Amino acid sequence: MRLAALISGGKDSLLALHKAAEENEIACLISVFSENVDSFMFHTANVNLVDAIALSMQKPLYKVFVSGKEELEVYELEKQLSILKIDGIVIGGIRSEYQRKRFKRIAENLGIELIAPLWHVDEMEILREVKEKFDAIIVKVSAMGLDESFVGRRIDDNLIEELIELNKKYKINLAGEGGEFETLVLDAPLYTKKIVIRDFEIIKDAMSATMIIKSFELRDKGFKD
Repeated sequence: MRLAALISGGKDSLLALHKAAEENEIACLISVFSENVDSFMFHTANVNLVDAIALSMQKPLYKVFVSGKEELEVYELEKQLSILKIDGIVIGGIRSEYQRKRFKRIAENLGIELIAPLWHVDEMEILREVKEKFDAIIVKVSAMGLDESFVGRRIDDNLIEELIELNKKYKINLAGEGGEFETLVLDAPLYTKKIVIRDFEIIKDAMSATMIIKSFELRDKGFKD
C-alpha cells in the first residue's frame, strides 16, 4: 500500500513509520502544526524539525495547519488530507482511544486504511526498541517526578530504569503517551543523515520544561562531535 505517515519527530510516530515501511511504500510524511501548544491531538514540541527529518529520509513532507480547537482540529486535518492519493495513514498511537477513534473516523471518511503498528504494544517493549534502533532524546517534560534535568537526556538503559521507578511511584506512562514527556529522534535506520543540535534553550513554567532547539545541522552518520 501507498501510505502517508503522520510524524511529529517523536519516537512513537517514527517507530510506527519504520514498522509500516517494512511491508509498504511510504509515499510521504505528514506533519501537523497546531496553533495550540497544548493541542488535544498533536505533539507540538520542536515540530519544526520535521523538515530536517523529511530531508534526511528523502521523503516529501505535507504540512497541515490546524487551529488546535478540540474536534475542529480533527475536521481541519481530514479536509487537508483529502487531496492526497494514498491507501492509508500511519499513526504512532499506543493506547489513546481518544486519538485512535478520531484518526479512525478520518480514515473511514476518506476511504483509506488506518495503520497503527504500535497499538497496544507493551510500553517497555517500545522503549527498548527505541533505545536499540534510534538516537532519541527527551525534549519536554510535564509530570510529577520529571524535572528539567530530564530534558535533553537520551533514551538509554539508565533513563529507562528511572522511568520504571517513576512509574511505580507516580504512575506515569512509561512511553509518555499521556503527555508526561515528549521526544525527538535525532537518528534512525531510515535517516540518511543524523540531526546534530547546535544551540538550544530551555523554557520552564510551574508545570513543564521544554527544550527549544534554535539551531541544528544534518551530518553524516559517521560524524563525531
